[in-house]
Amino acid sequence: MNDRQKSGRRAFVLINFLFFGPLAIAIFIYATGGWRPDGSTENGEFLWPPVTIPDITLAEASGPEPRKHLRSVWNLLYTGPGECDLVCKERLVDLRQMRLTFGKDAPRLQLVYIANSGPIDTAYMTSQHSVMFVVDATQSGEQLSALEGYAAGDVYLVDPQGNVILRYPQEMSIAEIREDVKKLLKLSQIG
Repeated sequence: MNDRQKSGRRAFVLINFLFFGPLAIAIFIYATGGWRPDGSTENGEFLWPPVTIPDITLAEASGPEPRKHLRSVWNLLYTGPGECDLVCKERLVDLRQMRLTFGKDAPRLQLVYIANSGPIDTAYMTSQHSVMFVVDATQSGEQLSALEGYAAGDVYLVDPQGNVILRYPQEMSIAEIREDVKKLLKLSQIG
């Protein structure tokens, strides 16, 4: 073998190594479950596998006619008693104001109040949260049972297909919820 053939063979091996080497390393890491990034970027509790919440016809707090559904837009579900206490009322105001900060993207996010007990205080909801959709305790059984282990005061983020993907406990700040929703609305082409 002459020098020219050896040089050509080395170049061939080097080019193949440069192409197949990283590919082989990536396959090895993927197959062995090796390196995984630490942590995640969402603030809420990521629900895996996501839970699909049953669809329901929603009524605006100020409107007598049911008109909307949980599908085709992003939803923030708030669970609480029908008779909203002071903490509940503050959280609803915070959620309403947070939604308004999205400007032109605000219609892509729907706020839904799901009562887990008692009748909804319609006078309060109509006067303070007229664009919020409400689900009375008599109709919320299927939705609440889908939210396994829910607690009153939790906020859930539901994608446009009806999958509950993030849970925010009552103590989580509105700023953290807003950060997650902002990212999703920016990246999502649906809803």
